[in-house]
Amino acid sequence: MTGKHEAQKPRKKGKILITIGISLIIAGLLIVSGVYAYLHYTDSKQHSAQEALFRQWDTSPVPTGYADFSVGDGIARIITSRIGLDAIVVELSGLDDSDNLKRGPGHIPGTAYPGQAGNMVISGHRTTYGAPFRHIEQLLAGDEILLMTADNRYSYEVYDQRIVEPSDLTVLEQGGESKLTLTACHPWYSAAQRIVVISRLTNSEPL
Repeated sequence: MTGKHEAQKPRKKGKILITIGISLIIAGLLIVSGVYAYLHYTDSKQHSAQEALFRQWDTSPVPTGYADFSVGDGIARIITSRIGLDAIVVELSGLDDSDNLKRGPGHIPGTAYPGQAGNMVISGHRTTYGAPFRHIEQLLAGDEILLMTADNRYSYEVYDQRIVEPSDLTVLEQGGESKLTLTACHPWYSAAQRIVVISRLTNSEPL
């Protein structure tokens, strides 16, 4: 009897290990499916918001020089073929306006508007809510970024990319040169740092 019981012990341990392994696999699949469902949900929300913004933009785009925006308004259209970006930029209430940032790239108040001298700063998501700046790291020196209003097309040329700490607000600094600065969390799925892409205005033409 003793020998039989001893022979059964490894079998029981094996069954327990198999059960634990299966449970871990199921738990992993549930986590992955949950993450996928969340990303799909946020992408759908942003897509719907951008569709509404584009419809509004098509009927009443904002002219150059207008700066009396309300929070959540579409203020410009940003396009860059390098990373497949074509979106309406929304007006944020501040650096911590997460609600409107879910609708698309957001203009940080206190920075320049299209057509104004100074530094226009636009923030965007990299991993959720459509991730408009998902591949911002692929914007390299010489790449073109277009910013459009109702009556003008502004061409910017990328000349710098850097990684900074979240507390580094020098990217918001204004100056005489007309610049466009894009910023997003870095790395993916983390807010530990910020990736910043800086471009300068090279051309402006009426539409």
